[in-house]
Amino acid sequence: MNNGEKNEILFKIYLCYLRDKTIKTKLFGKIYNVGFQDEYGTTNWSEVNFAELKFDEKNIKKLADILEISKSKPAYKADIKINDIFYSLKFTGSGKPTIVNHTSRLGWLNIAKLKNLNISNLDNIISQYWKLRAKGEISEDCPNYHKKSPFNNKKEIIKPYLDFFLFEGSGQGVSDYPAEKILDFQFFNKPDNWKIYGREYLDENWNKLYFCMRYKKGIMPINQKAYDSHKNKKIISPWIKLFKGSKGKPKFRGALHVRVGK
Repeated sequence: MNNGEKNEILFKIYLCYLRDKTIKTKLFGKIYNVGFQDEYGTTNWSEVNFAELKFDEKNIKKLADILEISKSKPAYKADIKINDIFYSLKFTGSGKPTIVNHTSRLGWLNIAKLKNLNISNLDNIISQYWKLRAKGEISEDCPNYHKKSPFNNKKEIIKPYLDFFLFEGSGQGVSDYPAEKILDFQFFNKPDNWKIYGREYLDENWNKLYFCMRYKKGIMPINQKAYDSHKNKKIISPWIKLFKGSKGKPKFRGALHVRVGK
């Protein structure tokens, strides 16, 4: 497990502990329901030491199996159901939580069709990104707080897409389990520091967003031959550039990746 996956599992385990011990929290009051499709199980909590457990991946997995906890499928936007509300979990204790994971123009176009959005407005922003990258005026990971970010003053264009990725689905379509709210946590066992967001999430985190055009993932072609014969070339090509980046050989980049910084 990476750090994010480990802390997601620890968070779910800790919620089961709060539920079973009937410990009230600032956000939820009494927790009476913790699960996903089914309610998570229970265990003998007197045998669980959370201070030690967080360093013991083997026992994290063992306890998760006992409680019938697993990591949510990538196709699901929700990660957990607490008191009958589905939440997407964002662990902020390390790295930058992902909103959009390496998605080509094809995925964004699918969302544009679903939400009746004009993809050409987003195309113009991506075109500006590439112009600024070519001039060296922005880096590959472009933070929204940067004075030349081509995304920052285009919230009305970008937010409907990002809201879809946050709550409703992905570039492949609508999720079977959409999220109603976002639960942001830095420490799995410090409920007073947890935060819950609705659709205001992006408004409150707008200047923390990082936008990047990636290669490898998001059905990016690996060479010129693969690009020329790509079945979706016409759709993905408006975003793709053969670009060297900071080091190495030029690569076909065109999968937009969006994360939240601190």
